Amino acid sequence: MAYLNSPRLTFSGKFQADPSTVNNDVEHYDNATFLPSYQDYGPSGTNGWWNPDGTGNWRLLDCVINSVTYKDGTSTADPAVDPIIGMSVMDANTRVAGKIVDLDPQQQSVSQIWGMVVRLGQAENFFLKGDFTPVGFNDIWWNRSMDLKGSPGAAATYQSVLTNLNWSIDGIDSRYLKELQAESPDQLSMKFNVDIFNQTVTDAHFTIGRLVGSIGPSSAAEPDHFTLGRQFVPDMVCQSGMYLPKTVGSYPLYMATALVREDTKQIVLDLGNCLKTKTKEGLMADDSDLKLAYNKGNGQYILLGDLPFHAPGWYETNAGLITLPLTDDQLAAVLEYPLTIVTQNNIGGISPLLAEKASYLRADQFVFRMNDGETDEINFYATYLGKPLAGKTVFCEIQDSLMNIMGQGNGTPTTATPAILAFDAQLNTDENGKAVMGIAASDPKNPRGYIDGQVYALWYYLEGEENTPFSFTVPADPKAAPIVLPATLSGVDPNNFISVLVFNSLSQEAIQNPQWEQDVQPVMQQYANLYPLMSKGIFNLADKTVVDSNAKILRFVFALPIDDPNHMPVTRDLSRDKQLMILNYLDTVIAETALQEGAITENVNQNNA
Repeated sequence: MAYLNSPRLTFSGKFQADPSTVNNDVEHYDNATFLPSYQDYGPSGTNGWWNPDGTGNWRLLDCVINSVTYKDGTSTADPAVDPIIGMSVMDANTRVAGKIVDLDPQQQSVSQIWGMVVRLGQAENFFLKGDFTPVGFNDIWWNRSMDLKGSPGAAATYQSVLTNLNWSIDGIDSRYLKELQAESPDQLSMKFNVDIFNQTVTDAHFTIGRLVGSIGPSSAAEPDHFTLGRQFVPDMVCQSGMYLPKTVGSYPLYMATALVREDTKQIVLDLGNCLKTKTKEGLMADDSDLKLAYNKGNGQYILLGDLPFHAPGWYETNAGLITLPLTDDQLAAVLEYPLTIVTQNNIGGISPLLAEKASYLRADQFVFRMNDGETDEINFYATYLGKPLAGKTVFCEIQDSLMNIMGQGNGTPTTATPAILAFDAQLNTDENGKAVMGIAASDPKNPRGYIDGQVYALWYYLEGEENTPFSFTVPADPKAAPIVLPATLSGVDPNNFISVLVFNSLSQEAIQNPQWEQDVQPVMQQYANLYPLMSKGIFNLADKTVVDSNAKILRFVFALPIDDPNHMPVTRDLSRDKQLMILNYLDTVIAETALQEGAITENVNQNNA
């Protein structure tokens, strides 16, 4: 089902992403060479980058429901028809905000949201509440904006599920909420796009950006983080070490997804991260006449309808979604042929701009943190024209050079990468187009020195795509000539790979009997360096006296699960072994303090006797 199905709503507003950026630079992880200036504000790549005092908070701000689509495919934007329109999409009101966290300084392009609660309603009253399952952003588009550069001009998408749903809809006569609860009572799908992010520290809207999104039904049988639908993948060109959508004619289009609804004879097309924008005006920027067509081959593009996106406020009201009705003949055709977004000139000539990738493979969860001896599973889904693709072989291999595409943080302590991930290099899809790959991690043996663990990129592809440009071997010698990336990619999404961070192991002696100076302090010092808001304003974790005197509260937050918004460290980059080491140290401090307090109490009682 997913967010493109119905009943669904669309909403728009703002978000706040307030990460600390001291840890964007790998050289800042070296305690021996860390300088106080690394906690000062500066442009990206200098000092503490653009937000060294960041809290890590992630918030939904002023998000308003603009339209609803009912199960039968009809829609309304009138609050007199459905009172949920005009109400808010909010985050938590009874606990701290969610957190925005990078996986690693050398993989900053899958920033995850942890601990976010989503509520629908007004002020303190909600009609629906759920927990947003943590996920990283995907399909980052670095040059979406026509008038902003760098991160402010970029866009990306988040898609996940809302679970642990709490419904309270008796007090509102909303057809949408009633249909949504009946259709999907236990789990919902949520997708949103983020862009126009403000990195100017002197601006009143610093750390604020634009957000539009949709919420719809979800099934446990489908993936959580993408839609089993029709996937449009542009040709890409390599510019300054990163891949950007190729300009066709005078205009580039990026990723898009469509869902063919056979029950209502409609196509729902998501252009939310597909079209360029003039961000200062907040409007879609293109004046071209875009249409949807299906491709019968040999240059035969049969038009299905116009894609109207030029009206003021269209993007915010519709969250980038367009619904096209289909005749019976059109429905039969789109189930047989791939889709294409095209333009048409004044004399009827058709130019294809963005084509559907007919055979498509995607890993559902694509960000993993692992420790020595741990195992996990990766769910792959293969489709052909949106339908399950059974009996196909999925290939997977390590390609660390993929990290270079994304333009990561400055410096590299070492490029040595021992192979410590065990997984099936080949597996087959079942009748549902699904393949499940087990993955096991072992100790990487500290290849990066002052940065814990190692990041790995798992590139995967379908049978018949063995010649994909990323199917190559990385030179074993870190001093070897760097790999020259292909200048162009045809139908390949360079973002579509799996990122795995495997942490180092510690000795059992360090874990069970930690000493402050040699074991605990270096970890706490690094955290104090990289997260100055904590060390300057709350607890200086590098100071033994401070840590010992706050051992109980620190033990509580260090023991919280990683998806709790109060989990420490906020950066989520503490290994299992280091967490156990710190907890054991704090337990020892707490026990010793209790003994001392008990002895003092006993002495006082004796003196008073």
